[in-house]
Amino acid sequence: MADKRLWILVANASRARLFATDAKAEKWDLIEQFQHDESRTKPVELFNQADNPNAGTLHGPVSENDPNGRRELEHERFARELSGRLDRGVDSHAFDQLVIAAPPAFLGMLRGLLSTRVRQRVRLDLDADYSNLPARDLPDRVPVL
Repeated sequence: MADKRLWILVANASRARLFATDAKAEKWDLIEQFQHDESRTKPVELFNQADNPNAGTLHGPVSENDPNGRRELEHERFARELSGRLDRGVDSHAFDQLVIAAPPAFLGMLRGLLSTRVRQRVRLDLDADYSNLPARDLPDRVPVL
């Protein structure tokens, strides 16, 4: 088991960090950071950006009467981006196991978008937002062993 490569994704709906470690988890190496500014934009501002192709969809929000619809679309867009990155990690045999820490709503969205081959590698998922914690504090909060 000592040769198992482990990835740890610490995320929320607007930012994420992806770390790698081995089975001993002695040192976490930052692989990549992600930021999705549209997820942090106020719903009304996103709603008013109908001509911006990066603001939800070209067809408008989920419901014209729901200013939060476009924000939800941005959260989903970011979850898809992260899911795609994890798929590429499987393609390149970069990890064998995965731990995910994200707040409940975003974790649920992300779970729903993970491919079967990524889901098969999920060792643990935590309903917690540790995205603001310094990297040095994460090993104490995210149990990987």
